[in-house]
Amino acid sequence: MKNITRVIIAILILAMMLPAALSCAQTETPGETTAPAATEAPDGTEESTEAEDTIFASSNIPDDLKFDGTTVNILYWDDVPNVEFFVEDLTGEAVNDAIYRRNAKVQEQFSVNLNYVGTSGNNQNMGSFVNACVNSTQAGADAYDMFCGYSMTGATLMTQGVTQDLTNYDIMEFDKPWWPKSLISKATVREGIYFASGDISTNFIHMMYLVMFNKEMLLDIHNMNAEELYDSVYKGQWTLDKFIELTNGTYLEQDGDNLLSEGDRYGVVVTNVHFDPFYAGSGLTTIEVNSDGDLVLSADLFSQKTVDLLEKLCELLHTSGNAYIKKSEPLFAAGQALFIVDRPYIITRSLTSTSFNFGILPIPKYDAEQAEHLTCLGFGYTMYMVSTAAPNPEAAAATIELMAYQSYLNVTPALFEESMKLRYADQSDDAFMFDIVREGVDIDIARLFTTQLDKMSYSIFRNAVNTNGAGSYMSAQKGHERALNKKITDINTTLKSLQ
Repeated sequence: MKNITRVIIAILILAMMLPAALSCAQTETPGETTAPAATEAPDGTEESTEAEDTIFASSNIPDDLKFDGTTVNILYWDDVPNVEFFVEDLTGEAVNDAIYRRNAKVQEQFSVNLNYVGTSGNNQNMGSFVNACVNSTQAGADAYDMFCGYSMTGATLMTQGVTQDLTNYDIMEFDKPWWPKSLISKATVREGIYFASGDISTNFIHMMYLVMFNKEMLLDIHNMNAEELYDSVYKGQWTLDKFIELTNGTYLEQDGDNLLSEGDRYGVVVTNVHFDPFYAGSGLTTIEVNSDGDLVLSADLFSQKTVDLLEKLCELLHTSGNAYIKKSEPLFAAGQALFIVDRPYIITRSLTSTSFNFGILPIPKYDAEQAEHLTCLGFGYTMYMVSTAAPNPEAAAATIELMAYQSYLNVTPALFEESMKLRYADQSDDAFMFDIVREGVDIDIARLFTTQLDKMSYSIFRNAVNTNGAGSYMSAQKGHERALNKKITDINTTLKSLQ
């Protein structure tokens, strides 16, 4: 049955042209401000993968589109978690070289120069990055063409009126697989897309939430091979109940203190900042866009389904004794947990020298009736934008589209191979799992407006899980709804003023 299922999955992936999704890379050196003026591929280097030679989708970017040596000036956040924007030279490292060739391809094909200028812009420095972007729009011919910022800055810059609607540019192909489906279905605001991410951002791939599991522990505790767990995904049976079932009976006192402590063995380890994917993975949203283009509070937030989800999670994480939520990454790396819920980001950071083999799974579905696996992103990825004051807006939009396409062809597969030590082309079970995770990335618009919502985009659900508050969750409904609706009204008023 497994072989038949794998063939079906392979056919579906070929038909849908799903790309790979993947994991961690090296960290960019802080303080770097400007990329080399040109990074043409040196003689003898391998050419970029061409779509017609692979299972990948093709692009409609015109081959003869040229911008006659135009310089595209790009302001980016230089405290980004993992290398993304440019590298100095070829080094033999897969991700480094894929980024180098991507940039060289863009410069050569369009006859442009990419000038990267870095400034701080992470969670702690968002305000200064936003100010730099806004101030640049007053700089006339010296204004930046593109902004590449921490995920939360996209909505902020849009409400400041300094980013363009990317759907106005014919070259943007938002129906292609290098852009997530939810970018159109959930992140379109007033019929426009003012910030975009996907394969173009290596950190988008790093920040996708998924489940990792210890293959040896699965066999020892449940007498189950990893293939059986992969098959549960293929058959639509990898659900929250199945996940909880497999954590049963996993706890083992190991350090002699007779307490649930970090020296013991558990079924799952996950810290409070990583509770969010259970909500997104159950198909639940916090904010939606109505038919008039206004943001509205989703009925999901205080639904019976959310209460049921909270009850299951609180039982697992606080009562069962099979979970540990004070620390996760080092426990899993030490072989003390069957499952961890986290991002691919941790693989090369903590799991390269583990004494056990681990595998990849999507976030479990709420139940078997749910059509697909869904997940959310950690916030540390990049939104790409075109400035309203861009001196070269056509070249900027074209650069974004071709960078996204080339990243899809080359950078994302390199990320997978560097982190998993497997060839993506071989389509292992883990490659299929990554494809499923990537295909199910859900860009909840509430998370994009986290700053404007005073963090209520995630804090209401996350805090309820963290405090074992399933029983009292609904008692706070009116207060939370009142606070959220006020914030939403303010956002809508701002958006209308920009029209």
